[in-house]
Amino acid sequence: MDDLEGYLEAVKRNMETMTASDYDGKEEDLSKQQEEIENYERQIKEKSISAEGFDQIVDAAVDCAAGDITFSQLEHVYQQASKQHP
Repeated sequence: MDDLEGYLEAVKRNMETMTASDYDGKEEDLSKQQEEIENYERQIKEKSISAEGFDQIVDAAVDCAAGDITFSQLEHVYQQASKQHP
């Protein structure tokens, strides 16, 4: 679950930066955050999760970062997606 927690934190930071007022270096921060998010996504995909399951995880992570669902609900989506793929 470390990948999932790290991914969620990266998504949260990215959402906060996107909605923050403009500042010097904002574009650079967004670029670095996007790279971090992509690294976590690669790690999650390597866990043999189907494309559909991965999309569900991404959607749930964004919902969790926005406060629409709990982390335990995100974990449940992650576990279900992991089980769907042999």
